[in-house]
Amino acid sequence: MAIGSTRGKRRLGRHIRPILDRSGLKVDEVVKASRVSRPTIVRMLSGDALARWPTLAMVLDVIGATPEEKTRALQLWEVADVDPYAIGHARDLPSGYKRFRMDELEAVRERSLDPALITGLLQTAGYAEAVSRATSRRIIGEGWDEHAAAERSERQRLLSRDKPLEFHAVIDESALRRLVGGVEVMRDQLDHLIAMAELPNVTIQVLPFDRGAYEAQAGGLHLLDFAEVDEPIAAYVEALTGTAPVEDEDAEVLAAVWDDAARLALTAQESVSLIKAVRDTLGDP
Repeated sequence: MAIGSTRGKRRLGRHIRPILDRSGLKVDEVVKASRVSRPTIVRMLSGDALARWPTLAMVLDVIGATPEEKTRALQLWEVADVDPYAIGHARDLPSGYKRFRMDELEAVRERSLDPALITGLLQTAGYAEAVSRATSRRIIGEGWDEHAAAERSERQRLLSRDKPLEFHAVIDESALRRLVGGVEVMRDQLDHLIAMAELPNVTIQVLPFDRGAYEAQAGGLHLLDFAEVDEPIAAYVEALTGTAPVEDEDAEVLAAVWDDAARLALTAQESVSLIKAVRDTLGDP
């Protein structure tokens, strides 16, 4: 069974499900008629796995897919059949974060909300290494420190590719003032934020202390939008145990949380002014 693109597998599963429902067949009946194992069919429908094309084609024949539906299924299968190891260090990434990275590669827009740290797409190498050193080895594994900066650098190429990712970050003021890695690392990090804010595809808003509490103070979140109009947003939260996907209605709840935080935050121009003010408190190198 192929590995495949996470989002692509989910789209293919959503394409197949109504065809199965229309057929009136139960999964066990499809298993018997197609001689494809039950776990393979169930995981294919849920988007958890990608069957090889001959296997998928056999299932489509059994459930009565039209020629047009089979053609569309092939198109979705070809998109889904993407090697995740095209992502650098993929073998070393925790599963939840790897799924997030694969979805992020295909996204056209990302919104993030970070209550404690500078978000990964805006981190300097020094900051990324310092965050890695502070993260449990049980989450990221031994020896990740030496890969953290390279992984962040590769990921940040999304902001400068031919069709750059549109990125809108809402960052808590505490992330600006927390001395991750020490004074020198934070000076470089804040200078980097100021420079990134000048990019046309990057928006940075800061939630200042005087705006009080907000719903996502317990952890960060990421929302990914895709080019297809029928594709739902992909939502992820940062938990103590790592990056975790959030499905269905809960993803829409997180989108509302992000919208509320963005409304509370300073404007982009005001945010850069605050970043510069915090940077000035750290003095010159």
